[in-house]
Amino acid sequence: MSERFWLLSVAAVLGLAVALPAQDCHVALRGHVYDAETREPLAYATVRVAETSRGTMADENGYYVLPDHCEGATYTVSVAHVACEHFTQVVKLVENQAFDFWLSHVAHLQEITVLERAVAPTPVQASQEVSSSDLAAGQGVNITETMKKLPGVTSINTGATIAKPVIQGLHSNRIALINNQVALESQQWGSEHAPEIDPFTAGKITVLKGAAGVRYGVGAMGGAILIEPQPLREEAGWGGWVHGGVFSNGLSGVAAGAVDWKKDEGSLALRLQGTVKRSGNLRAPDYWLGNTGASEANLSVMTGWQNGPWRHDLSATTFNQKIGILRASHQGNLTDLMLAIEADTPRNNPNWFTYDIERPYQTVNHQTFQYRTALRLNEKWKFNGQYSLQYNERKEFDVVRKTSAGADKPQLLFDLWTNQVNLALEHFPIRHWQGGVGVQALQQKNTVGKGGLIPNYDTYGGSIWAMERWRKYPNPWEFEVGARYDYRYTNVFTTGNLVDVDTTLQFGNVSGTVGAVYHFNKAWSLSLHSGYAWRPPHVNELFAQGIHFGSGIYEQGRSDLRPEKALNTNLTLQWQTRRVYASLSVYRNNIQDFIYLEPQDELVLTVRGAFPAYFFDQDDAVLQGVDGSISFPVVGRLSVEGRVSLLRAYRMSRDSGENTDQKNWLPLMPSDRYQYGLKWRFGRDEQTVNSSESFVRLLASTTLEQTRLPQEGLLKPAPETFTVLALEVVHTFAVGKKSLEVGLNVQNLTNLRYREYLNFFRFYADEPGVNAGLRAKLTF
Repeated sequence: MSERFWLLSVAAVLGLAVALPAQDCHVALRGHVYDAETREPLAYATVRVAETSRGTMADENGYYVLPDHCEGATYTVSVAHVACEHFTQVVKLVENQAFDFWLSHVAHLQEITVLERAVAPTPVQASQEVSSSDLAAGQGVNITETMKKLPGVTSINTGATIAKPVIQGLHSNRIALINNQVALESQQWGSEHAPEIDPFTAGKITVLKGAAGVRYGVGAMGGAILIEPQPLREEAGWGGWVHGGVFSNGLSGVAAGAVDWKKDEGSLALRLQGTVKRSGNLRAPDYWLGNTGASEANLSVMTGWQNGPWRHDLSATTFNQKIGILRASHQGNLTDLMLAIEADTPRNNPNWFTYDIERPYQTVNHQTFQYRTALRLNEKWKFNGQYSLQYNERKEFDVVRKTSAGADKPQLLFDLWTNQVNLALEHFPIRHWQGGVGVQALQQKNTVGKGGLIPNYDTYGGSIWAMERWRKYPNPWEFEVGARYDYRYTNVFTTGNLVDVDTTLQFGNVSGTVGAVYHFNKAWSLSLHSGYAWRPPHVNELFAQGIHFGSGIYEQGRSDLRPEKALNTNLTLQWQTRRVYASLSVYRNNIQDFIYLEPQDELVLTVRGAFPAYFFDQDDAVLQGVDGSISFPVVGRLSVEGRVSLLRAYRMSRDSGENTDQKNWLPLMPSDRYQYGLKWRFGRDEQTVNSSESFVRLLASTTLEQTRLPQEGLLKPAPETFTVLALEVVHTFAVGKKSLEVGLNVQNLTNLRYREYLNFFRFYADEPGVNAGLRAKLTF
């Protein structure tokens, strides 16, 4: 399937490239508009050509395109932006050249009359972007580790190699992962089902906190993670980068690279990117962690071109991973399992280093094909269309006797096919309102090839949404309002579980959002966002029954579960200048019929061995907390940074309400976390908070003991409070016209022995010890 997939994708790309017509006077005038002082893009600047009396508005990244002009002709281009001096320049159009314009601010802003939106809107929903330095440092590990430096974001782990993001206590089917504008659809309902995303494809990662159902549907009840690739090359010629990294723990290595190409004539651009990783057994401070090796190989291709008023983009990716599962997590009987849980060191643990991956392990293959098009109807309206096809295959292998029948086959096999279509009609500011309407369609087919655990199912869904944003610069207020309706039809049938299932499920409901931002001045802003979202129960929550080999637990669903309905409110105060950043968010999430995985006191013995048991349950719940972040200079180039994440999550009995002497705490919720550190910059004098400059950083992370625990199902006390240290050094060298970035990262600097509460394998082993990583990236 993989070979055919790539052959068809490459043939489609080449066919479309050949089919593009070459026409006279169909050359695009394009480029960026920048602030001459800050060198940042100017969003929504107006660009107009005097000779043709045609104009356009730059997008949120300052990029503009004016199609259908003649190569070699001379044009008078005028550029305007509120609060900037009017700019005019005569250009001679060359097809493979981008024309960038730099605007200066006027001296007296109070003398300007504002007629339209002036600046890119401030997010109403609480959000934070991963800094470029943190993004680069985490690319050699996994996509989740990259985001853990943000307040309110942590991870739920299965061992040391599998992690998935948790936002303000919610994860899995409640967090939408949007990769290159495509919602990731995979078997992500399990704790060990980590996102199938190559971190090296990410040029920008933004985390939205709180209900985002209007924008991203029923999978975004707790928030969304937006992964955006770097834009395709805009100048004719070749370019790219190569990355290499090595890590001491696991003796692992990673190599990645990308090549970008832009056609000399025309607008066709192409990118090819690939990544390979290999690691052996990881080491805790006192022993090796048996069977924790991993391997990964990924490939992606992207292409885009402009054809008159149309913009087209094609992309195809393949993600392939094999991950070893800690051998100590699989025990043959109840006695051995209890001894393993009570032991200080893992039992049945191969205490040596090897790159070999033996049973138990899992393999994941995820492929995505995407076509996206955009039509600029006029200066005010734009049409967007997108189709995506995703295929996800997951295999889980348990420990078996080598002589037994089927010893080379998986115990669980899942295949998931997903087709998605998104259509949207969006408009630029009209009487200070900007937004749009859209429809979405979803078709999904899940096949359980072997092992049962969950049934087969076919899902069909449709959505309609509308969202508007009001902004009138320099009015300090901004407002946002949106609504959405989602419908899901699921046919569930034939399962290999103990009880067969043959039923039809239908769910439908609305989502809504309302928010406001008030700007006290250029630095200070206050935002209030309230969103209502819902989520139907997933098939695994309803009908799971059996062993989940990847996470080493026994799961049991509950067929009478009702859809979740959440009202999330978030108040955020933010202060940002060139050198200082501070943010404080207070949130409360009331969730009716919250579905959660309840740990059981009793272990379960099966023909495959003994496992801890987790049953799905449902109750009303409250998740509330505080997220804070600050970074500011102390003296010279030395700055201080700090982050805090506090969460209180509990069930509300419908009989007694919230007024109880002792709250019934929810299981598997993040502990309180504090991050604090020092950062010393060297190199350029002018630095900004998120710039990827040269620096040395020492960061401490303190995780408090989780004392807010349910009364049952603990099996083992929660880990004690611990503090881990990390050191990071980054420097960029000029190598001719190229740049070379070198980084050193040391995690768990003191080789501390500790365990994480949100790690399913904390019952059996410690977290990895000290890990020094050296990376280098050459950009050409």
